[in-house]
Amino acid sequence: MRSLIVGGGAIGQFLAMRLAQGGLEPIIFARPDQANVINAGSISLRVGNATTEQRVRAVSEPADEALRDPFELVIVAVKAYATGGAATSLRAIPACSLATVLTVQNGLGNEEILAEAFGADRIVAGALTVAVDRLGATATSASGRGGLSLSPVGSSPHNWLIAALAGSGMSVGAVADWRALKWSKLLINILGNSVCAALDWLPEQVYADRSAFAIERLCLLEAIAVMRRLKIQPVNLIDYPSALLTASAGVLPTHLLRVVLAKRVASGRGGKLPSLLMDLRAHRSQSEVDALNGAVAAQGAKAGIEAIANVAVTRVVSGIANGSLHWEYYRGHPERLLTD
Repeated sequence: MRSLIVGGGAIGQFLAMRLAQGGLEPIIFARPDQANVINAGSISLRVGNATTEQRVRAVSEPADEALRDPFELVIVAVKAYATGGAATSLRAIPACSLATVLTVQNGLGNEEILAEAFGADRIVAGALTVAVDRLGATATSASGRGGLSLSPVGSSPHNWLIAALAGSGMSVGAVADWRALKWSKLLINILGNSVCAALDWLPEQVYADRSAFAIERLCLLEAIAVMRRLKIQPVNLIDYPSALLTASAGVLPTHLLRVVLAKRVASGRGGKLPSLLMDLRAHRSQSEVDALNGAVAAQGAKAGIEAIANVAVTRVVSGIANGSLHWEYYRGHPERLLTD
C-alpha cells in the first residue's frame, strides 16, 4: 500500500520508518532541503538500545514522478500553522485524490481545514502519544510507550487503517468521537509546554516554582472548563489517561497535582524538550501555541468562558516568536505572564 507523509521533520521520519516496517511503501513530501538530505542516505530510528535504518524516498515537488501512482493513505505531519499549505500541495497531486487523509498534528483546527479541502469523509483525526525526538537531520529516537489513536471525522469508519498499521510496531486504537480525541490530546500538549516556552524554563523548573505552576494549573483547568461547556468528554489515549487527568485536576490539592503532573510530563516527554520551547530557541517566527492555548482561549470565548491564563501565554509566546515582545523580559519571571 502506497502512503505519502507530508512533513520531513522528526514525526514525519518516525512515521516513515514505522510504515516501512509495516510494508506500507512510504514516500516523504518535504521541503527541498529536507528532501535532499533524506535522499542522500538512510533515515534511522532508535527505540531503547535498538537502532534501525531504512532508505525512504523523499520529494519536494507535486509533479515529481514518484508521486504518479495512486496513494491509499496520506499522513499530514506538519506544524499546525502549515496545514493550509499542505492542503494546497496535496490538491496539486492527482495521485492523492482518493486517499484517506490522516492528520497526526497537535492542536485544534487542522481537521476542519482538511475537511474543507477534501471532504470530511476522507479525513481521520489521529493522536500520537509516542515521545519522538530528533537526534540529527535523519535520525530520531522514540519511547517504547504510547501509540496512535484514530477517529474518523466524517461518516466513513476507515476501519481498514487499524489493520493496515498492525505491522508498523505501533500500538493502534480507535476512538469514537474525534473531537474528544483532539481535546484529550490537547490536554497533553499544553502541559509543560507554553509556560516553559514563555519563561525559557524546562518543565522541572516550572513545576518547582509555585507561581509558574499556578499558571500551568490554570491553563489546564480552563481547558477542562471549555471542554465541559462544549459537552466534550475526555477519553483515555494509548498510555495516557486523559480522562483520569481531567477528573483529578480540579479535586486534587495543588501540591499533589503538581507531583502527579510533574511525573506524567516527565514520563510522557521521554527527555525531549517542550516543542514550543524548541521552536523559540530555534528562532522560528511562527508558533503552534495558537493551535494549542490559543485554541482554548478562542473556543472559550465562543462558549462564554474567559480563559485568562491561556490568553496570556498565547500572547507572550506568539509575541516572542514574531519579535513583538522581548523574551528577556519574561525569562524566569512567571509573575509577569498574567500581569502585563
